[in-house]
Amino acid sequence: MAGTLKYVMWLGVSGSLLLGCSSKPESDSRALTLPVQPEQAHVTDQVQVAGLDLVLWNQSGGCQLQLGKSPPSVWLKPMAPCHFIKSPGLNRVQVFRLDKTTQVVAVVGTPAKQWRCGQEVQGLVISGGQVTPSAHIMQGSVYCADQGLQNFQYGLFTKPLKP
Repeated sequence: MAGTLKYVMWLGVSGSLLLGCSSKPESDSRALTLPVQPEQAHVTDQVQVAGLDLVLWNQSGGCQLQLGKSPPSVWLKPMAPCHFIKSPGLNRVQVFRLDKTTQVVAVVGTPAKQWRCGQEVQGLVISGGQVTPSAHIMQGSVYCADQGLQNFQYGLFTKPLKP
């Protein structure tokens, strides 16, 4: 006697879709967890600074920077979702002017429990139409996009790391 295969689909406790397949009675079928599809890339924040369009992308859990209309190409250290640090009480990006030609903005990521807060901050140094991610990463605290940073913190992003 030839057996027949029976497919059974149901939602598991964690909300994942489960699929069972068996030629035995339904009570003996085994569950097969389907792999979760990777999250589609999407924009988490964008701003214009010094005439440049800067866009932050959540790309498979990583934070990627797009400059202008070119595809996102610069990976940042903080994990997604990431956001530009805003001036406290205002809905605009906080820009630190180091000198006449150099400006710095900061990106917060590696999410904490609070909304738009993270555990890592990286600076973007803008000079001469170029954007360079800082070597210095602020860690060890919770930073929130809407609370701003102090000037001395922005200054840290402009210094090379000490060996």
